[in-house]
Amino acid sequence: MKKMHLKNIQKLVELRSILDENLYKGHNLITYDLILDVLMAHLNGKALTIKELCAGSIRSTLNTRKHINLLIDHGWLSLSNGLHDKRHRLVNATDKLINLVDQLLEEKI
Repeated sequence: MKKMHLKNIQKLVELRSILDENLYKGHNLITYDLILDVLMAHLNGKALTIKELCAGSIRSTLNTRKHINLLIDHGWLSLSNGLHDKRHRLVNATDKLINLVDQLLEEKI
């Protein structure tokens, strides 16, 4: 393998290790999917509803909702009311999550 491939593989392993150290106990691939979905929405300047996050998941709604709640409880995501309808709660990345991403990509790896 080329050195660049090995370096990139090492970065992925380090990234997983850092996330394992920082996220809540019992997280899994749903957690990573949810974080990436919320970060992509953040990148596009919007927030997703809980319904959109659950509908976009290939996992069960109940399991997806459980991990959304755990991410909220641990300060990685936050909820806010929609502009037009307070029944539609919006899921946003917190500063804690944004700071972890910055740390992962700028300092550690």
